[in-house]
Amino acid sequence: MDPANLTQLLNNNQSALSHEQQHDIEAVYQRLKEIARTQRFKIKGTGINTTALVNEAWLKSQNQNKTFNDRNHFFAYSALAMRHILLNEAKKNQLITYVDNSSFVEQPVFKESNYLLDLEKQLIKLKAFDENLERVFTYKFFGDMEFADIADVMQVSERTVFRNWKKARAMLAVALK
Repeated sequence: MDPANLTQLLNNNQSALSHEQQHDIEAVYQRLKEIARTQRFKIKGTGINTTALVNEAWLKSQNQNKTFNDRNHFFAYSALAMRHILLNEAKKNQLITYVDNSSFVEQPVFKESNYLLDLEKQLIKLKAFDENLERVFTYKFFGDMEFADIADVMQVSERTVFRNWKKARAMLAVALK
């Protein structure tokens, strides 16, 4: 799949695509499913399934009339979209538990929702400290992007991305304990 053609496909209306173009879009969709499946393993019990997460991220990318510079830019945007979708689901779960009953607090959905909300608070603090650390963590953790792809999106060296990843993980680990 040619990255330039893929970017063009993602930026255009996909209602009149050729068979080959549809195949390329399906490949992107399958990659998003892999990323979402990884999220489901990292963050179990959020109450949203893999397909729903992918579909919401895909719709967000298509409904915003967003144009993408390249494939990596699209996946970086998708990582941010998945982060927000999972956070919104966690907020919804929290609200349901407060309204519903207190016995629900021991359920895995509630615990994972608390974890996501705590992680989000710490990511906001991390962004205030260094926006690049927050971006690297979001792209790697929520988007399962490779360091080289993150470096391309952020226009820095791969070594810098790796250093920022290690630093962000360490800071978040300390903050979340």
